[in-house]
Amino acid sequence: MTQGLGSMLWDSFREHLELAVVQHPGESMEDIEHLRGRVRNGSAMVIQIFEGIEPVAIAVVEFLELRDGKALHVRYLSGNGMDGWLDELHAKLGEIARAYHCQWISLTGRMGWKKALSRLGYNPVAIQLRAEVAA
Repeated sequence: MTQGLGSMLWDSFREHLELAVVQHPGESMEDIEHLRGRVRNGSAMVIQIFEGIEPVAIAVVEFLELRDGKALHVRYLSGNGMDGWLDELHAKLGEIARAYHCQWISLTGRMGWKKALSRLGYNPVAIQLRAEVAA
């Protein structure tokens, strides 16, 4: 793949990626370039869902070694019309997890994901909280 083509592909989903990064607690736009390097070296992977030729969702995944097994971890997830692509994304995540011998698919996200993903077998195992430090 040429550098130009790689940049074109990256640019094709950057808008979705930026939205996911902005909505993820503790992340900033500087993290996108770090993430791009991780995708290039194979330690992270980008999954896109299309409706025709239009990208409607993007997930960035990475592999984590947990106490109780290997996980395919969804680092970022963003898209429009989730009801139209969530099942397809879940199926793709399952394929990738099996191919890489993962025991789990995990993610950290906003509380709304609990309701959306519960029907697919996702259960809360922890909660991430944060508080702003007063000046």
